[in-house]
Amino acid sequence: MRGMRARLIGSAVVFIAMLVGIVPRSLAQEIAPTGQYQEGLALGAWMLYPKIYVGGVWDDNVHQQTTGVPETSRTGARAVPYIAALYDGGIHKSTVYGVADARFFDTNTVSATAGLTHRYEATRDLVFTGFANYTRQTDLFTNALNFNNGAIGPSISVESNLPIILNPFGTTPTVNPSAYNQYTGGGSVSRTFDKTFVALSGTVFHIQFDNTGNLPPGNPFQTSIDGTSYWVTGRIGYNVTPSLYTFAESSGIFQRFNNSSFDTNGYRVVGGLGSVDANSLYRGEIYGGYQAQELVHGSGILLDANGIPIIPIAVNGVGNPSSVPTNTNSGIFGGRLYYYPTQYWTLVAAVDETLAVSTTLSPTTPAGIPLLATNAILQTNYKLSQWWWLGARVGYTRSKFYGFDRVDNGWMAGGSFNYEIWRNLLLTLDYQYSTVRSDAVLSDFTRNVYTAGLTYRY
Repeated sequence: MRGMRARLIGSAVVFIAMLVGIVPRSLAQEIAPTGQYQEGLALGAWMLYPKIYVGGVWDDNVHQQTTGVPETSRTGARAVPYIAALYDGGIHKSTVYGVADARFFDTNTVSATAGLTHRYEATRDLVFTGFANYTRQTDLFTNALNFNNGAIGPSISVESNLPIILNPFGTTPTVNPSAYNQYTGGGSVSRTFDKTFVALSGTVFHIQFDNTGNLPPGNPFQTSIDGTSYWVTGRIGYNVTPSLYTFAESSGIFQRFNNSSFDTNGYRVVGGLGSVDANSLYRGEIYGGYQAQELVHGSGILLDANGIPIIPIAVNGVGNPSSVPTNTNSGIFGGRLYYYPTQYWTLVAAVDETLAVSTTLSPTTPAGIPLLATNAILQTNYKLSQWWWLGARVGYTRSKFYGFDRVDNGWMAGGSFNYEIWRNLLLTLDYQYSTVRSDAVLSDFTRNVYTAGLTYRY
């Protein structure tokens, strides 16, 4: 501990001297720790990968005010601590991770993700896995680990970043969002028979809003309904080659909300191709199929978060509750890709579609409307040289409402630039743009976030 403290103090002195011009970079490299930098800290059988970003942030629309309304721009501090811990014991393998993205404006501008996965290989052909995850965010684009990489690029274990389903509740970035916590847990068992494999899994998703059951002052269109979604999935597949498999999968999906008028039962059937070859430059899978859901009660009466019947405002004939279908279905597609063309370039991409129920209220669209949510993520990091590298991310979300003439389209784009001051301290610049365009009135917004600071990696 004393040695590490001395090392940090010495590095800080060198950095300050470089900034004021006392020590040139060439001499600083001789003073700073030398040798090939290897990220990570061994702790028994575990490898830890801690890092932290600290800097300043300017946000030109903190609360995502609608276009045309005076926006709230603020400047403040931003901190992004992150840690991943990996354990490989052969039969047992574990990953633990945690990241927070704190912008210190209010509770709606703090996001976080923490979780763990564990794999137990009972025999070579019988494998058990379990996982748990906690995420806090205000919408898809403020996720600390998925859509928003916290200005530090994809994590050490990129394949643990992407959840099984990107957006199980079909949430959409909205004006004046309410923060929520989402909890996910589940497990699976898989068995291999020669070239054939079968798997059975169960997953539970729970969403909890900060303003459950209330119409918050100054935010009358947020109903914020808590809910839980249960997925039971069976899969069968065949290994066509050592690096390619084909599969078919069926799921039962059961959604239950605090307001039972939103409850649904449904199912999903998909098939596709995949690869898990560890020696390949790419891994992942693609699929296509069909999903259906129906309202459990099917009364056709729409209720707000307090259980009061909703009479929406009709605009050009749109807004009639009788037009809301109680049964919906759709073709769906999706996939995820992990691509490593070189040791200096990584790419992670995912897309999926899910049927869900909207639990937010707008002037022309009541809560309880079935919708099809399409979501996509693309993240990449590229190291230009020993001292420079770039990161980029793109996100897309689309919500199509059934029975109402409304479609929401949202985009996010961001980029980060990192310069290695010395081997474990980086100068980091980051920019993120997000926008939503909706057919519903007072639902559009645009947001720009600029960040500058330092990232320290142990």
